[in-house]
Amino acid sequence: MRLWTFVKLISAGIVAAVVTVSVYFTMHVMGKPVPKMLQTQFLRWMPEPERLRADPTNDYEKVADLAEMVDIEPGDKAFQKAAELLATGKIAEAREKMLFLVNYYPTSNAAPLARQILSEMNMDDFLSLHNNPHLVVHKVARGDSYLGIAAKSQTTLDAIMHFNGYLELRPLQPGDEVMVMPLNLRVVIEARREALTLWNGGTFLKEYRILKSIALPTAAATLKITNKGGVWNEKNVAPGMKGYRESQKTITLERNLQIVVAGSSAVTGCHLDAADTEELALLLRVGNEVEIRP
Repeated sequence: MRLWTFVKLISAGIVAAVVTVSVYFTMHVMGKPVPKMLQTQFLRWMPEPERLRADPTNDYEKVADLAEMVDIEPGDKAFQKAAELLATGKIAEAREKMLFLVNYYPTSNAAPLARQILSEMNMDDFLSLHNNPHLVVHKVARGDSYLGIAAKSQTTLDAIMHFNGYLELRPLQPGDEVMVMPLNLRVVIEARREALTLWNGGTFLKEYRILKSIALPTAAATLKITNKGGVWNEKNVAPGMKGYRESQKTITLERNLQIVVAGSSAVTGCHLDAADTEELALLLRVGNEVEIRP
């Protein structure tokens, strides 16, 4: 038998089956009697709902009760909706839904993943070099220095270099325009959750994982950042000094606590991933508040 003839036979069989099914359902819906042989075959493969419910081996009431007992956590519902919004490109609505989740259902199973997604979205916007509403233009005047501009604008040298695309600080000339961003941020350290969160006023920015904490206060406390620096070639370097950009960053708080890179011996305070410590050094400045929640 040729292949084409075989294909025709298969196609004819499929058409016949479709016609048969259509005839059965048409007669069934219209209430007309169905040939016994045809009815027997269809009831075998597609039983009537009434017969299924009447079958004592099928306890549908228990199944219905069980379905009513299963409840989806509100936080999970919010996350599912946020995921749908993200998939359809509705970024602003998805962000709002995830913010609702982390604010009102912080202990939800979906909250950690929501915080992680929010963190990346927020920092992409916050550190953007283009169309960033937080950026301000500072016009350089005679006698200005980078340290002076940073202090006056409540920002950091790291941030000035980032937002102006500098690999190193270059000489300033009167009339130059320098992009600056005021960094009035605050930090919340939650030892129990092993989390350090960054906030811009009341707006959540990012959550960082604490890899290790040593001798944090056992009572709630609000401290201030007192110093920022780095270690380069086993030497302490300050912002603006040679080697600072390549250094392993250290953020010092009151009570001799520090935020450092994990593995920095037995330093008291919070030990984070190197990339996280680098990012915090970019965004935090001396004077920022750090709230510690045991």
